[in-house]
Amino acid sequence: AALPVLAKYTARANGSYVKLTSSSIGWSYFSCDPEWGSTLASTVLSELETVLVGFDVRFVTLKGVVEVVPKMLNKGLVVKNILGQVRDMEEDHGTDFILCVGDDVSDEKMFTAVFSFLAESHSPQQSLLAATAALQLGQPPQQLPLQTTERQPSSALSSKSDSSYAYTVTVGKKASHASYYVNGAEDVANLLMHMTGQTSRIGRRGMSWDTEENEIFS
Repeated sequence: AALPVLAKYTARANGSYVKLTSSSIGWSYFSCDPEWGSTLASTVLSELETVLVGFDVRFVTLKGVVEVVPKMLNKGLVVKNILGQVRDMEEDHGTDFILCVGDDVSDEKMFTAVFSFLAESHSPQQSLLAATAALQLGQPPQQLPLQTTERQPSSALSSKSDSSYAYTVTVGKKASHASYYVNGAEDVANLLMHMTGQTSRIGRRGMSWDTEENEIFS
């Protein structure tokens, strides 16, 4: 039901396209004329709400994107499920490093999911620390220096009750559940390169929605 609506507006906006994933469908207008794209996005959202009124979905408006996703699905659930699977696979070894990075309000559930995972996996003292940190929305995160996340051998890590191996990072300095921030998307790429021992730096990168496959009606 959503596809005909999105296809119609894709034909009206140069640079826009419909995006299909395994669990969502969306309309990207990031590469359109900003004013025209924003105007159409409001109309797209209104029409989708009417067409999909009988479906168990919710609408997410991100930077340059209108997305339709199942109501029960969010990034926090996915992250918690992944961490649980890793914990089960590693058994007594536990998870020795977590880096969770996001740049949008929809990513806040990922950050709280990490704290929730820590709270369920550690000592009472660590559980209190994790629960307290998860409620700190409105507290400014600290800027993350590159050397902070250099991976150490597992034997060099502190005990499981030490949360120093878990990093939640928001992109852009703003109020967030994340404990740290970096200034921009290029800093994320440079951080990952630094962690792997590479030294070359990367300039500004496009949004992930502009580099994925499965683009239709573009």
